[in-house]
Amino acid sequence: MNVLVMGAGGVGGYFGALLARAGHSLTVIARGPHLDAVRANGLRVESAIEPPFAVPADAHDAPPPGCSPDLVLFTVKSYDMAEAIERIRPAVGPDTAVLTLLNGVSSGDALADAFGRDRVLDGVVYIESYVKAPGVIAQPGGPRQVTFGSRTGAGDRERLLLREFEVAGWNVELAGDILVPLWRKLTFIGPFAAFNTVTGLGAEQLGASPECVRLVHAMMREYADVARVEGAALPPDAPDAAIERFHGFSGMSSMLRDRMAGKRLESDALVADVARRGKARGVPTPTTDAMSALLAPMSTGGAAP
Repeated sequence: MNVLVMGAGGVGGYFGALLARAGHSLTVIARGPHLDAVRANGLRVESAIEPPFAVPADAHDAPPPGCSPDLVLFTVKSYDMAEAIERIRPAVGPDTAVLTLLNGVSSGDALADAFGRDRVLDGVVYIESYVKAPGVIAQPGGPRQVTFGSRTGAGDRERLLLREFEVAGWNVELAGDILVPLWRKLTFIGPFAAFNTVTGLGAEQLGASPECVRLVHAMMREYADVARVEGAALPPDAPDAAIERFHGFSGMSSMLRDRMAGKRLESDALVADVARRGKARGVPTPTTDAMSALLAPMSTGGAAP
């Protein structure tokens, strides 16, 4: 396959490099020193589960003329989504599949609006990975798990991609109803990231306060309510499963990490989008609304005090 990675950061760089190592042609879209390093030396992966390896990659700041990928891995930050869609538009042909691995559900909708629902695959990823240095992807932990699928159902294209991903070493599964894993992850990560970022407290500290737990759980129930009216067949105990995971979670959310670094936040895709969907569907989301309002002034960046 010809593979184009739009946003060769920790996620796109890692999974794209696995595909390149398996023999697929890799083009990456990056910028700054990372772009320069990949152009000069290829893409290097330092993983917790195997020795380091490097792969060649054709690196650009936009798809080059004549670029015609079979697969696009769409792995930008959610706030760069609109710009990234326009950047890849000239390269997305009638037979191109676009797999988004962004958190939330909005990227799949935006890509479907741009290219048609039949070309878009949604994915859920669980991994710890980041750009350690220009041209170098570190993967120190996490299950490296990807679940993907089409909202119109699995067909020959999805099964072929599943085989190619498995051969490349992805820890991957094909979902019959991709909305369920999308919303299951969002029901956990959205509320946790919101409370973690606003308060600066980890799950253990928040979990020591019954009132904080009640508020986090209430927000998770709101997400599940919105998910169901959006067509996701979440089980009745989805919020309970999410709060259980919250109690066992260690570390900070990537959104708090971004706030501490003075970067823009992905609060729109993780929190505000759910509030908007609830309002449009007539589903009350008072806790989500409050957290969205608190996150809004932080969303454009600026280091946390």
